Amino acid sequence: MSKPISPLVAAAAALDDELRAYDDLAQEARKATVNTEKGLQRAIRLVQESAGRNETTQEKLRTLVAEIEATRLRQVESMNVILEAARTVQARAEEHDFFMKRFAALGESASHVNTLTNELTARRSAGATESEIIEGLQAIQVQMAAVVAEAEALATAARDKDWPELARQADAVRQQVLAAKNKLAIAQRTVATRAPS
Repeated sequence: MSKPISPLVAAAAALDDELRAYDDLAQEARKATVNTEKGLQRAIRLVQESAGRNETTQEKLRTLVAEIEATRLRQVESMNVILEAARTVQARAEEHDFFMKRFAALGESASHVNTLTNELTARRSAGATESEIIEGLQAIQVQMAAVVAEAEALATAARDKDWPELARQADAVRQQVLAAKNKLAIAQRTVATRAPS
């Protein structure tokens, strides 16, 4: 299926056709001899026809200028749409960068929980008392609660800013840490029942 001819191309083609016809009249007028009655009548006809062609040429020229202006306005409108899209992309990229930094901070907080857990395991292996273990478990739980709150806030912010994938990832972290926190609470209660009062 062929692409339809644009109004701009049609206007330019119409003007070009009119200019060719006008050029043909000019060439014929140049060659005309005006030394007989027939030649005189022919020259008069050429001059009259050229006057009509001149008006038609001017009209076609005005149409082409109007189409050029319409094309310019269309180009400006498209450029404005593209500029707005570029601003939106830039703003979204900055938002995404902001969320990725928050995710990195969340990862560091979760890593800190892991560090506390490893330290507590080492202290336990080194013979720490039950009360020291309980104290360590409480510190880990406090840190885990902070990670859960941070992940929840991040998921909410991502949802509010229409970043559904990031919201799901933050919520998955929240659920994992919450599950580990619940297991840790059970372990803490178990240790507490064994500790001397």
